[in-house]
Amino acid sequence: MFFVLSKLLMAFLVISNLIGLTAFAGILAFAMRRFRAARILLIMSAVLLLIVGWFPVGSAALLLLEDRFPQPAIQDNVTGIVVLGGEIDTDISTERQTITLTDAGERLTKTAELSLLYPNARILLSGGTANLLSAEEKSEAAVARDLLIEIGVPERRIELEERSRNTCENAVESKAVASPKPGSRGCSSHPPFTCRGPSPAFAPPIFRSSHTP
Repeated sequence: MFFVLSKLLMAFLVISNLIGLTAFAGILAFAMRRFRAARILLIMSAVLLLIVGWFPVGSAALLLLEDRFPQPAIQDNVTGIVVLGGEIDTDISTERQTITLTDAGERLTKTAELSLLYPNARILLSGGTANLLSAEEKSEAAVARDLLIEIGVPERRIELEERSRNTCENAVESKAVASPKPGSRGCSSHPPFTCRGPSPAFAPPIFRSSHTP
């Protein structure tokens, strides 16, 4: 139930959807002759559109978030690499019968790089099916495994976690599958990532913002 509610809530929290819903509510209020409410809602939607469209509010917020996670230095021996979901577009991959990456595809290229640096590390790919309206033929983790195998990562090193449907479940289910031993050291592709037991290091995060305009 929580997963379904989170998906529905996210649809309303997308800023473009929020602006559209506010404008629609204003038009509806106007049709119902509630002119004061209509004026407030329409002005609010116009102001939001102006702020989001003309000012780098989103980029500035993203910059503040990304600066919290500087490039880490992984110096210890790594026994496991955990790749959280979000790097595969499972809808397009299933429909087109080809592997399609999202803008988080660097998680898999970094995993391939780390697999060469730490040839004895286990690789755990996390991600099930998160589509509310249709069931994909393959989980996100299974599609990611196919790509890693294609670029040369040995299949025997790859393990799958196919139950999770969001980032929170990625973390919980990955820990259950990995069953890390005390003192083991792992890498995560998605900071922040916290768990009890081993202290994970992070591969360089995916940056989407720049300090230069």
